[in-house]
Amino acid sequence: MDNRLPFSEEELLEGLKSNNAMVIAYLYKKNYPSVANFVRLNGGSDDEAKDIFQETLVTLFHKVRQENFILTAKLNTYIYSVARNLWLTELKRKKQKSEDVFELEEFIPNDELLLEDVEMTKLKYNRLNWSLEQLGEPCKSILSYYYFYKWSMQEIADKMGYTNADNAKTQKYKCLLRLKKIFQKM
Repeated sequence: MDNRLPFSEEELLEGLKSNNAMVIAYLYKKNYPSVANFVRLNGGSDDEAKDIFQETLVTLFHKVRQENFILTAKLNTYIYSVARNLWLTELKRKKQKSEDVFELEEFIPNDELLLEDVEMTKLKYNRLNWSLEQLGEPCKSILSYYYFYKWSMQEIADKMGYTNADNAKTQKYKCLLRLKKIFQKM
């Protein structure tokens, strides 16, 4: 039996860059079980594990497309580390959720939780992408930093040039309202 992997690390990275379905399926099959196990062992559900793994692949997809990205570990180690960090961030966010009065769930009805529902239909996904494109800058970046990359409001304020985290939080709130209006007009 040949012990060679079906893809080399370079082929996996190139496959990610080109959104190759076989590579993505391989990464899912190879890496999802360990990520799901970590999430479950640390208080998460199967659905949360799926969400975290999906976020991990999205993060990886964006990272490998950056010119300065250099993989310094095995890809499966990198995937596990990203997923672990995302889950730990999610646990921290859950703890602080009651303190953040500008959470997405408060402004979008539960049946339309756009940014967190991993099982949303392709139509909703396409609508969301279109709505984010229509939103423009700086809102697109603010919402991406907060919901996709899990940046703190202070990190967003620093990156976007706001004087403090409260100003960034206010801007995020305004952006969410604009996103909701754009999405509902479709």
